[in-house]
Amino acid sequence: MPIPDPSALAPDLSPPATPAAFAEAALRSLRPVFGASRAVFSDRHSGGLGRMHFVNWPSWCKAHYCAEVRARDPIRTWLDGAAHAEDHGVARLSELRRAALPDEPLLTDCGAAFVLTLALRDRRRIVGALSLVRDAGRGDFDERDRVLALSLRPLLEMAFGGVTTRCAAAEPSTGDDPLHALTKRESEVARLAAAGHSNKAIARMLDISPWTIKNQMRAVLDKTGTRNRTELSALLGSRSRANGGS
Repeated sequence: MPIPDPSALAPDLSPPATPAAFAEAALRSLRPVFGASRAVFSDRHSGGLGRMHFVNWPSWCKAHYCAEVRARDPIRTWLDGAAHAEDHGVARLSELRRAALPDEPLLTDCGAAFVLTLALRDRRRIVGALSLVRDAGRGDFDERDRVLALSLRPLLEMAFGGVTTRCAAAEPSTGDDPLHALTKRESEVARLAAAGHSNKAIARMLDISPWTIKNQMRAVLDKTGTRNRTELSALLGSRSRANGGS
């Protein structure tokens, strides 16, 4: 089958106004191209681990993934690390998994086996990840599929960029508060970190695990646009002064 014209997919990808609708439209458009029966989309534009959207999966899969799989998912590890390097942002699960890694029930119990993930960027930052999933009987994705994915990725990035723009426009204005995107717990972690407390100390204060604090700190830095605790402390200090604090 010849490589499709990327512009031919635009009508299917242009209407969605939410990440969930984008994921459904992406699978609908790409299913005949890649032979994918289901998809998973990680919306990472707000930072952190990303909100997950499962398309054509049984209802138990999302909860199982978030509770049992995400912490050890090689795709998430790739997105958090290697995908930020100078690569092309497309990877197969079979390339990322260790040879000795046991079969994942999330896939095998659903008859699925093979995953091709496209990292979607806004400039250099990964803001979303679309994983196309094939059933076991269809065979793994190959190099031709990678070339197809690379040719279609700019269109997907443009389409998802439109989704995030529409979502932002629909949200009420929050002014210039650098903490507006943080959850209540993330705001608490940010203030403690800016005050000089380590992750372990914050974990003890809040009675939660250091691993959770590490993930929350990553979300705090991403959402506030700061690179480290020093910049975070300076940002929170300038906000306090602007609001008349000491």
